[in-house]
Amino acid sequence: MIAIIPFLVAVGIAAGPVLSHYREGAARRWAGAVLLGGLMLAAEFAVSRQTGVMRMSCLCLVLLAGMKGLVYAEWAQGRRLPMSRYLVFALLWFGMDPGSFQTRRKGLEWRGDLRMGLAMMLLGTVGAWWVWKMEWRQVLVMFVPLSLGFHFGALRVLKAALRAAGFPVRTLFPNVLEARGLADFWSRRWNTGYSQMMQRLVGKPVARGFGDDAGLMAVFLGSGLLHELAITLPVRAGYGLPTLYFLIHGLLTLMERRMRFSFGKIPALLAVGLPLGMLFPEAFQSEVIEPCLEVLGWIDAAVRKMVLTGS
Repeated sequence: MIAIIPFLVAVGIAAGPVLSHYREGAARRWAGAVLLGGLMLAAEFAVSRQTGVMRMSCLCLVLLAGMKGLVYAEWAQGRRLPMSRYLVFALLWFGMDPGSFQTRRKGLEWRGDLRMGLAMMLLGTVGAWWVWKMEWRQVLVMFVPLSLGFHFGALRVLKAALRAAGFPVRTLFPNVLEARGLADFWSRRWNTGYSQMMQRLVGKPVARGFGDDAGLMAVFLGSGLLHELAITLPVRAGYGLPTLYFLIHGLLTLMERRMRFSFGKIPALLAVGLPLGMLFPEAFQSEVIEPCLEVLGWIDAAVRKMVLTGS
């Protein structure tokens, strides 16, 4: 049954140009939501007997493809991308701004991103190896090197490649240490493509009908539900914890807005990092994060064998 996953990914991506022909926004969003729900149900059925890592990988692939299609449909009102560029956006980039693929430019800077990305990948890999070697199993300690290697490393290298090809994509994870508060962290520092996606699909439509505060809380509620699909559903445990995590952050961000102040860098980073056990429940840590770290054990054993053979 797992062989159906590429088909579901293709359907999610193909839905973008189809749904873009819906001129009525509410109808377009409802049709997209129903489609996404159907894709996730089919994916869950297809991977029901797989390991936690495989279930997470497949469900996230289908979810990402579906969200790409929905974002494109929302963006492509009165404009279109050529199919080749739409596929680059859908298949080769984790960002959610189709407009970055409208035109190709010459002379875009990319070497700095490549150097930074490779350095972060090396730092993250060494850090993850050290965490595996020391058998540390605290979620924040496990998460940080993996995040350095992927979010700040691999995605930066991918950005460099696309900019070298002429597409003016932007950094998805700018320096989180410059965050001035929770609102700044979630909107401008952590996964800006995801933030842009949620504003386009959820925040702005809800705000138009119910006000800015409702739009903000809808974004955090929607984020919680999407993380349930990507985190708790694959391991079938911890339901509700990611949603609670994001609702708490939504309330704190709303407090910043209402009181017109920012918590500041340190309190914001502590608020994000300390309760990561809510976002990544224990079952996810043991069934997904720890097996990912175990890959480093295989690499370590292979390197040792090569060294011994060479000597």
